[in-house]
Amino acid sequence: MRPTFLGFETARSALNLNQKQLDIVGQNLANINTAGYTRQRVNSAAVAPSTYSTRVASATTDLAGQGVEMTGVSQTRDAFLDKRFRDEYADSSYYIQTSSMLSDIQSALGDASDITEGGNVIASAIQQMYTALNNYADQPTSTPIANLVLSSFTNMTQVLQKVNSDLDNVANQQSYDLQVSVDKVNTTLQKIAQLNEQISGDAATALHTSGSSNDQPNELLDQRNLLLDDLASYGNISVTTESDGAITVEMGGHPVVSGTDYDKVQMNTDSQSGAVTLSWRSSGDLTQFSSGALKAYTDVLNGRGANVQNPGETSVQGILYYKDRLNTMAQTFANVVNNIVPEMEGTSGQMTQKIDANGNKVYKTLIAAKQADGTTDANSIITAANISVSDEWTSGEADYLFSDPGSLNNASYAEQLSTALTGSDTTFNSYGETFNGTFEEYLIDYTGKVGTDTSYYNNLQTVSSSVSNELLDRRDSVSAVQMDEETTNMMTYQKSYNAAARLMTVLDDMLDKLINGTGEVGR
Repeated sequence: MRPTFLGFETARSALNLNQKQLDIVGQNLANINTAGYTRQRVNSAAVAPSTYSTRVASATTDLAGQGVEMTGVSQTRDAFLDKRFRDEYADSSYYIQTSSMLSDIQSALGDASDITEGGNVIASAIQQMYTALNNYADQPTSTPIANLVLSSFTNMTQVLQKVNSDLDNVANQQSYDLQVSVDKVNTTLQKIAQLNEQISGDAATALHTSGSSNDQPNELLDQRNLLLDDLASYGNISVTTESDGAITVEMGGHPVVSGTDYDKVQMNTDSQSGAVTLSWRSSGDLTQFSSGALKAYTDVLNGRGANVQNPGETSVQGILYYKDRLNTMAQTFANVVNNIVPEMEGTSGQMTQKIDANGNKVYKTLIAAKQADGTTDANSIITAANISVSDEWTSGEADYLFSDPGSLNNASYAEQLSTALTGSDTTFNSYGETFNGTFEEYLIDYTGKVGTDTSYYNNLQTVSSSVSNELLDRRDSVSAVQMDEETTNMMTYQKSYNAAARLMTVLDDMLDKLINGTGEVGR
């Protein structure tokens, strides 16, 4: 005969298992909306019959049916889907951040085809100069209208300064955001290392306590997985799980977390080129991200297009590229207008264009570079940041623009200025790029590039986000809590619990019969 209480032990183990399964189902349902939660399952195995420890050897069959053993509570998670999602999430984050930064640049530049108030300020300023010059051509001896020309040129220089300042503000804001992101990455790496310590410590404690436990600190694993998902948005990562439950994390091919040790990202700004670079604290090596938000920040902040000049700069058409082209516009504008109105000499009625010592014709300097002391210098390099109407023009006012006071020749110079700014082709040389066309056409090409780039990255973002969302759905189908499935499991475990309870009742009746009814005649 089998041991008297073997059946009760079998029923008890079934009751314990189903009770624990109901507890875990309840926990799953309670955390259905908890971020990062992975549904859990109770692992079980049949108790193996053994005659080794029995006092008298017996057949294995006599001891069969000893019940079920709980071997641990595990998560339903797919490491392959985790990797696929995180890789795609890094790509998607790169496109999202790049698109966002290019949109900021586009907002600073405006729409070149919109010359209305509140539209593109450069296009509007060119239109104002064109109108003032045409009015001056009609009345070439009018001092008030000549002053309007001066005002329109002053407005043009101020507009170029403002757009340059807006681009600087975009760069400063993005640099600040990059530093915030770097701090977030460093904090995340620290938290992952701390969780590694807790997880490996809990696993060692469980093993020491039970001898061969498969229990895992699932809630800590959820916290760590959530941090890894967030980390993947900043750069491409790879994760390796160690035997003690800790993980080793590489970011951009560089080990960033190993057990309880972690590295940090450092942000550096080159004092010469202004390029922003990221490096690792432990080695000083530059980061080598292939995707993620951190790469997007550095690509756009250091983006100089095809003509990379300094270490750290990238071939992306970013902030440096658009500042270069704005500087080209300012320099070309100054070169054009400074070679039209002649410097005259002689007496009224017999005035001729002035010739310098080298035999070159001398023209009036309308546009110059503003110096630190507030004065202007025609010989300094003109940029969008320092472009200004010359001191000679502002101090001479209308008389400076008049090459020959009272002469109708002034109309010709006004027409030449108007044609040069709006009607004739001009060559714009910008760091290896050459554009031929009018100032308005250059402006349309200039602002059109950022619009095209923004649209391009928006399209990539849409495609990548769609793929990452699909992968997230596939991962959730494995790892996330499903209401219908948990409800079905709850009903199944409840019925199993009831069956085990009924088994114990039957065994109790049998034992009662055995003890109280055996040996009585007629019973």
